[in-house]
Amino acid sequence: MEAINASIDVDKRLWREDIDGSKAHAAMLAAAGILSAADHRAIDEGLGRIAGEIAAGAFPFSAQLEDIHMNIEARLKDLIGAPALRLHTARSRNDQVAVDFRLWCRKAADEAAAAIDALQRALLAQAERHADWVMPGYTHLQIAQPVTLGHHLLAYVEMLERDCTRFIDA
Repeated sequence: MEAINASIDVDKRLWREDIDGSKAHAAMLAAAGILSAADHRAIDEGLGRIAGEIAAGAFPFSAQLEDIHMNIEARLKDLIGAPALRLHTARSRNDQVAVDFRLWCRKAADEAAAAIDALQRALLAQAERHADWVMPGYTHLQIAQPVTLGHHLLAYVEMLERDCTRFIDA
């Protein structure tokens, strides 16, 4: 059953998002007066320590705990005790998973947008460099009117801009 239920090998890449989401949730609970200042501080410091362990490659991931959420939760309980149990107040596991995944997707979209931006800048530089290089244009796979290589490259810049906008809007 462990092999069926354990997803830690796949979802451990969500550790930053899981910790960030948990820190934000703890801050909300503290701001609402649901979590004491001492418990909030203990949770925040414990999650910070866990982040350091994972970043350093020293975190004891366990397939028996199934996923990233349970691994972090169990380690937090080991580190700070009872306050760790209060972290799930007003938050279901499904809420936690949805936040983690959304944060991960947001980061991936931002990284894709940055890569697209770098590619666009490279294409713009080449378009300027080859602004007067004439080449055949194509329409429906047939040679059409002459265009410049610079103009052709700028078409890709615009297509990438559309794609980048879609990443950001997603």
